[in-house]
Amino acid sequence: MFVIGATKKLQNELRKPIEDVEEYNNVPEIHQWHANIITLNRRKCLLLINNETGLNLTLFGLRKQQFEHLDSVIKGSLQQLFQLLEVDQEIADYMLGAADEIVYTKTKSRKTLGRMNEIKFMIESKIEGLNYEEIDAVEINEFCNNHLILTSLKEKNPYDTFAKYFEEK
Repeated sequence: MFVIGATKKLQNELRKPIEDVEEYNNVPEIHQWHANIITLNRRKCLLLINNETGLNLTLFGLRKQQFEHLDSVIKGSLQQLFQLLEVDQEIADYMLGAADEIVYTKTKSRKTLGRMNEIKFMIESKIEGLNYEEIDAVEINEFCNNHLILTSLKEKNPYDTFAKYFEEK
């Protein structure tokens, strides 16, 4: 099960119930995420970040229909992210299996929201001056996971923190 802490902006887009965050305190942090809607080049984008590792995914230009099927959009996009980052197949399968059930709650982690803002600022700087059609989502997602240094992470970048988490388990 994935528990996604949705910001108020995302809650307004969802056609799903927002569960009580306290009911999911026993869910492992690796299965807990935060998500926000950000606007880039006048288009709605979803920024998803893992609470434990900072692993993140930005989905550009989501439309209303995609919000109606957000669970499957997230799962499919995570699968592509794991392929891009060359995540071990066993780990990818484990994480995608957990994504079979997704519940949405309010946000609960200020630290994760802070990381999300760092990523948002980096994306804004990388796309500055580009038309929407010129934005390379693959390049941005790869950069934000492999090269972006988040000071609150033990291993400094999200991918290394994610890989180290599974090495230790």
